[in-house]
Amino acid sequence: MEVAHNTEYVRTNRALHALLDRIEAGKTAKPDWIDLEQECRLDRMDDSERSELLTRMHGLTLRGFKANNVKKGGKRKHLAHWIDIARHGFHDFADDCWMKCYDSPHVESYDYISAYVEGGIDALDAYKVYSCVLGTWEYSVEDFIHTELCKDVKTIVEPLAGSGEFCHAGHFFYPDFRYVMFDLDADAKVHVEQKWWHERTRREYFIANALDEATWQRVRELTEGPSLSYIGKQSQNFFGAQDLLKLLEWGTKYTDYFMLEVSEPYLVEDEPTIDDLTRKEMKAAGFKCALEDDDDNPSNPLTNELNFALVAWDERDYRELFEYRGWVGWQAPTLVAFGQLLGLEVRYFHSEDAEFLPVTEGTDTCDCQENNTFMMFRRP
Repeated sequence: MEVAHNTEYVRTNRALHALLDRIEAGKTAKPDWIDLEQECRLDRMDDSERSELLTRMHGLTLRGFKANNVKKGGKRKHLAHWIDIARHGFHDFADDCWMKCYDSPHVESYDYISAYVEGGIDALDAYKVYSCVLGTWEYSVEDFIHTELCKDVKTIVEPLAGSGEFCHAGHFFYPDFRYVMFDLDADAKVHVEQKWWHERTRREYFIANALDEATWQRVRELTEGPSLSYIGKQSQNFFGAQDLLKLLEWGTKYTDYFMLEVSEPYLVEDEPTIDDLTRKEMKAAGFKCALEDDDDNPSNPLTNELNFALVAWDERDYRELFEYRGWVGWQAPTLVAFGQLLGLEVRYFHSEDAEFLPVTEGTDTCDCQENNTFMMFRRP
């Protein structure tokens, strides 16, 4: 069942104010999106007017707004405009839109740029940089809970959680679910716990090793109702074959639905030595960001093992934000074979149908050859 999104369109500032008035008065329901078109342009407003409208839109939209970007004025104007919107609780990390946490009254600043402007490369928040270039924004808990397979889920589990985006974004849709996260990174735990969460949300972030069965036993103890476990592709690819088999075995033993994000098919020799991830606001501020290969440990086309790092640099400094060593680009056919070895049922997420289908069905109409997909494992 596809998630429906409602969009309101406005073409002038007057029409935008009128729409917000109707929403405040209860005459119009909060839309998912407000699309600002033609003469309704935030970059042509003065600071106070833009601040007022951003504040109102944050409280009166479910997901955010779509808008024309700055068309002229150069890097300085673009940067100031971007920082202003980011500080008002919206990010543009996906879908060509400015997004907020779903229906959240809390204004979360997504401005990671000002720290660089004030203190250079060393002042960058590594987790915030990772989030904006590699974070999970295209899909969320909502997309998977709307499927026939997972409609009864009541607990979300995020192993190797890192910055915990999957759970954090999901709890705005489903604040009454239980959220369980774990990782080996104590700094990531602090980062996640400093975020704003609904007061009634039941959540746990603990430090633990995914390759210890006792970790999964603790997960089961914290679970209420059917559980969905999700691991992004940046994480499970740290595991070799034997460890990944353990992960699949314990993940399906102690959670009901065990899902892995998987990259589109590729050959490691076709991957660029430097994968440029620089965003417009980074360029405007004066630095770049990329995934950079380790020249001393080249990729292995027989094992799909890669060694690289997420890095940031400018004319003066260079910094490695996160290191990826012995990272294996696991692909769908191998993961299906692993699941079959363990006697697991394996499905994949068909993005157009918005359902989990058997791996033998619908592959001629899916986009898994061009985009990431999501592999679902469970015990029959």
